[in-house]
Amino acid sequence: MSPSTSNIAPFDAVLFDLDGVVIDTTELHYRVWEDFARERGYVPTREELLATNGKRAGETLRAWFGAALSDEEVEALTYDREMAFHRLLEHEPVSAVPGVGAYLRSLGQAGVPWALGTSALADNAELALERVGLEDLFPVRVTSTDVTRGKPHPEVYLKAASALGVAPTGCVVFEDAVAGLRAARAAGAACVAVATSFPREVLVREQPDFLVKDFRDLPAPLRPGSAGAFREPTAPYP
Repeated sequence: MSPSTSNIAPFDAVLFDLDGVVIDTTELHYRVWEDFARERGYVPTREELLATNGKRAGETLRAWFGAALSDEEVEALTYDREMAFHRLLEHEPVSAVPGVGAYLRSLGQAGVPWALGTSALADNAELALERVGLEDLFPVRVTSTDVTRGKPHPEVYLKAASALGVAPTGCVVFEDAVAGLRAARAAGAACVAVATSFPREVLVREQPDFLVKDFRDLPAPLRPGSAGAFREPTAPYP
């Protein structure tokens, strides 16, 4: 999927979601959500599991267990759920999304800044990056710990762009989830849908600027060094 690039390039910076974009943990998240719910008497459908992508845990908990849950109850349940995921993440085999490491290095060589914008807790984001050896490649991170409103609200990407000192309208966002694509669009950024979690036909309905399988075969406007892809940086990026 490749619309006219005249409306979305050149870019100043790149923003990345984490799960399903940097690390392939989507099925791991589904396992945790399903086990967590069943232990508490709720049996989620596949569609409900799919809808957890990109959302803060509290939103899913209230959708499944009742909107009347107090903030304290949501906080306690969220902690239990995130610790269950943390335990699995420590031991289960996980891998980076194909090509993401090489893409990050190409951005660094070109002086293009980037940041992480994720609905994950800070500790889980750190562990996920460590498991695939990419923790040193994401010095700038905005996690659910840093925001008050989850995706599809644009706060996470507005803060990530601000942390880089660039306008969100000058960013391109890589996302695998519907909520994340809507957050990127609401921030005014260009959107790249990565087809690791949602069916392609679902992602197409969100009208991303590009739809890719992973980072191994990106179209020219998304590759640093391609004509018109990225603006010249004003300062080198560490």
